[in-house]
Amino acid sequence: MILEWNVRNMISVRYLMVARKLSDAINGGDYPVGTLLPTEHELSEMFQVSRSTIRAAIARLQQQGLVSRKKRIGTRVEASTSQKGYSQTLGSISDLAHLAKTQQREVKEIEQFVADKAQAERLGLEPGGNYVRISSIRTDSEHPGKPVCWTDVYVAKQFLSVVPLAKERKEVLIAAIIEAEFGLIITTIEQRVQAVLITEDLARELNTPAGEPALEITRIYRDQDTNMMTISVTVHPNERFSLMMKLERDKNF
Repeated sequence: MILEWNVRNMISVRYLMVARKLSDAINGGDYPVGTLLPTEHELSEMFQVSRSTIRAAIARLQQQGLVSRKKRIGTRVEASTSQKGYSQTLGSISDLAHLAKTQQREVKEIEQFVADKAQAERLGLEPGGNYVRISSIRTDSEHPGKPVCWTDVYVAKQFLSVVPLAKERKEVLIAAIIEAEFGLIITTIEQRVQAVLITEDLARELNTPAGEPALEITRIYRDQDTNMMTISVTVHPNERFSLMMKLERDKNF
């Protein structure tokens, strides 16, 4: 099943910004291991956000193994660096664009092809249509030996000119390059998430054991006229990525 939503209605990312700043402060020694973070009230005042946002940020730090929480004691710093790999959480188109800026794309393969029936059904392409596949790995500067993911991006032949730009603009989403070059606007993203196993080929590229669990995310980027701009299929090794969304009750329910 494909879960489709307008990304502008997804989860707020304020708590991620707070979590990132606290993580940086812990990494930088502002809060040494064994000390307590300021209280929720103090952090709320410090970052000018609600206490619920602070709680969500601290929960994020707990997931990373940086802190622990105990009732009537507080939030204790347990480690100066993440003990559980690294992960990213997305809540909007701007989050995807920001995430791309924190990573480097290394193009590995480029292929022009005509979509056959099987490819069309699997990827949502037009049978007989002309496409270009741009395959790459993404790495984070803090973890160069552990690539974040392998991505196959499929673009229609009329966007062929973005291929050299994808190599040059390593920190920009390919869909965003198409936006800039062709005057289009990404308005919605259709997304499918499923569990897969790392293949032998991907194991070598991603520096992870074959057969390990992974998260495969297929995204269809659509413009203001609902036309497909790009389709990306991304494989993330276990514990190198997390995806969150918020579901809200319909006011008329």
